[in-house]
Amino acid sequence: MQPTSSKLILILFLCFGLGACTSHQSMLWRMDSLTEIGGFSAASVGDPQIINSAYGKAVVFDGEGDRILVDNNPLGDADEFTIEIIFKPNGVFPNNWEPRFFHIEAPDNPNRRITIELRLNDSNEWYLDTYIKSELSQHTLIDETLVHPVNQWAHAAITYKNRQFSAYVNGERELSAEVDYLPITANGQTSIGARMNQVHWFNGAILLVRITPWVLQPKEFLLLDKIGVK
Repeated sequence: MQPTSSKLILILFLCFGLGACTSHQSMLWRMDSLTEIGGFSAASVGDPQIINSAYGKAVVFDGEGDRILVDNNPLGDADEFTIEIIFKPNGVFPNNWEPRFFHIEAPDNPNRRITIELRLNDSNEWYLDTYIKSELSQHTLIDETLVHPVNQWAHAAITYKNRQFSAYVNGERELSAEVDYLPITANGQTSIGARMNQVHWFNGAILLVRITPWVLQPKEFLLLDKIGVK
């Protein structure tokens, strides 16, 4: 047997025997297609549009029935994670003032879910609303005083490990709490632009989503200055 073949067998053993390969990599979903996101099949609802933004291609949602449903649960069986999303919400208060614009859930178990949401106010501002639910507990991280301007690109992130649930905006931690996350099953899907049951539509643009199966530090986040203007 050639040495290269022996090495390949060893690598495959480590991957499948110890679960140490692709499940331990970040997954980057660029919003540059309406039929495939991150290599996974996607279906668009309504009429979302691909645009050229200052940071590359993005998808615009009109807040009146646009969303993209990705046939994948990017968290897999991870028991810790970081989810990042770069987006630009439009100032459409009082319409679409509470968009659920990122939602992971399995069709057969609504008791386990993750959502990243916004709330808009009458001062052309938004504040973050993030949520984890399982059969054991649930918690919402939200504070209406932690506001940010609409019509600007922003980065939001959530992290989870050992019951510690935290939310960040533009690399700054805003809120933390304890909650019990249980992995969403492999048949889970991801709704972008609206809640899974097609309510609470997002009006604005989404550039990308990055999912990492461990907790990142803020200095490791994929912030706008790391992407750069195109």
